[in-house]
Amino acid sequence: MSMTSIPPTRTATRGGTRTATPGAPGMRALGRMIVRQHRTTAWIALALFLACAGSLVWLHGAMSDFIDTHRLLAACDDVECEGPPGKVADFRSSYGDYLHYMGLLLEFLPALLAAFVAGPMVARELESGTYKVAWSQSASPMRWFAAKLALPAVAALAGVSVLAALYTWCWRVVGDREGGDVLLPGQVWHQSFNALGPAPVVLALAGVAVGALVGLLVKRTLPAMIIALSAIGLVSTVTAALRQHLVTPVTTLSADMPGLLGGRTWWFERGMVGPSGGHIVEPDCGVGVSPAQCLLDRGASGWYIESHPYTHLWPMQWVQAGGVTVLAVLLAAGALWWMRRTHS
Repeated sequence: MSMTSIPPTRTATRGGTRTATPGAPGMRALGRMIVRQHRTTAWIALALFLACAGSLVWLHGAMSDFIDTHRLLAACDDVECEGPPGKVADFRSSYGDYLHYMGLLLEFLPALLAAFVAGPMVARELESGTYKVAWSQSASPMRWFAAKLALPAVAALAGVSVLAALYTWCWRVVGDREGGDVLLPGQVWHQSFNALGPAPVVLALAGVAVGALVGLLVKRTLPAMIIALSAIGLVSTVTAALRQHLVTPVTTLSADMPGLLGGRTWWFERGMVGPSGGHIVEPDCGVGVSPAQCLLDRGASGWYIESHPYTHLWPMQWVQAGGVTVLAVLLAAGALWWMRRTHS
């Protein structure tokens, strides 16, 4: 008994024709293949995610119980916490460092995602030529690349969203209460900004887009990872530099030179109000010159200080999230355009 083979069909492309076999694999089949390729990394990532999520749930309960049991926040003023002997130090050593390192992990996740997508997911396949296996099974280059981009994007959106929500929930035990900035000085909102709310989520999506574009352009694993790390580091640096301008700051005027106070308010600029009303940032008054004499020497009318109160945290978060999301979309679109231009 003979079996009649099903002839392949030919589809037109810009550069000629491409052979396609009936029953070409869809996105779901490509997704399963990509997951199998990186299953070890996926299992490690899932284990770390569950460990971090469970730790944050535990940390929230432990911090809340310790603070309420020993009434630590009630013993904190604008300068220091005078709780039961040794308990403030115990809290900081037991929970403060742990919260700090969990925040650092969230801040570095976008860089890790950028390096992984740029190197092992995209550049290594282009460098070794293993992408030809997928293409030879009738998966078009665009479909292959879309699957490569979609899987880490979905994983980042889901996983980092959960971790960011849990971390913000923990941080609010201290950072959202009066006296918390004194109990854990390193957890002031503007210092933990990129670990709170939507900030790590959108930066993770930008990391995926950066990694995809860099991997396509460089096509070599190690250089692609290094460049992707540098690129997402640049994005984080630029967003940090622009952060104080995301929302209109509060300007406070005074006749006397104000101090840069701590607390939950972010005091970021101080100076004089010049004769024409302009700002002279941190003027150099010279050694031994009093602030009052410095005002007279420059013909200034007084001092000013610009700040962001704690109430600006969430408006600033959402403005930054919108800007970084637009950047991520543009980078992803650029990667798809380059893929279509070079491989279609």
